[in-house]
Amino acid sequence: MAVPKYDEMYNDFLMILSDEKEHDIKEIREKVAKLKKLTEADLKETLNSGKCKYFNRIGWTATYLKKAGLINSNRRGAFNITIEGKKIVNDKKEISNEFLLNYESFKKFKDRDNENIILKTKKISREEIELTPQENIEKAIQEINNELEDNLLDEILKQSSDFFEELSVKLLLAMGYGKVENAIVTPKTGDYGIDGFVLEDELGINTIFIQAKRYDKNNSVSRPEIQKFAGAMLGKNAKKGVFITTSYFAKPAIEYANNQNIILIDGQKLVQLMIKYNVGCYIENNYSIKKLDLDFFENI
Repeated sequence: MAVPKYDEMYNDFLMILSDEKEHDIKEIREKVAKLKKLTEADLKETLNSGKCKYFNRIGWTATYLKKAGLINSNRRGAFNITIEGKKIVNDKKEISNEFLLNYESFKKFKDRDNENIILKTKKISREEIELTPQENIEKAIQEINNELEDNLLDEILKQSSDFFEELSVKLLLAMGYGKVENAIVTPKTGDYGIDGFVLEDELGINTIFIQAKRYDKNNSVSRPEIQKFAGAMLGKNAKKGVFITTSYFAKPAIEYANNQNIILIDGQKLVQLMIKYNVGCYIENNYSIKKLDLDFFENI
């Protein structure tokens, strides 16, 4: 049998977790492979990048089940079934991508940022629009990045506040602000509301002060928090500040920051910048799209 598509393994994946125990991905892969009667040759099949095709596909199986809320993961590389997932197993529902669209969290994940590459029209539905090959590539890359964004944020929230402060400084360095030797995370005691700073020049004439708050995704940063940071900056006679959080900023906080020369980076912007500047992630594969060079043929 050929390696099954990721959506052909939804039910098998859930069935393995139906005992309501936590299972690691290695065990799940082995059990699904047996259920699908995959041969050694099947398991050795690779993508053009050299990665194992089966591992790649079952990884997306897990991703989509998780986005729909049928499974969750409390630690890296391990999964357990949710109440909704157990209900699906008990009801013996056949799971497909179309079925998963009944869950708002899955639909939101699939639709996110697609506006940039899908024709907007009132008369034609998205499903009826045929994308060009290049648009399909862009859509796939966006979907991969969406998953990476979520994973990065989940991983950050598992870390300590000290880690987040270090991360915030490293991100600014990766973006080209200052040098490693001129970047400092301030000690917990006596930081006066400043978590770190980056010197943009040797003399420290231009200094960027940093406040880093690792909040739950659902807790917003309020105006008073920005005011405290602004007050701390005033005490340092600072002119530039960056407030970074894993959550989001309330509207009054945004309005206040706009008048204080304070740049706000919320959780979504944070992980997007991390991806752009390769902080906490790495380039797994590069793909090139080649085009016919008409000048080559005309000039011979």
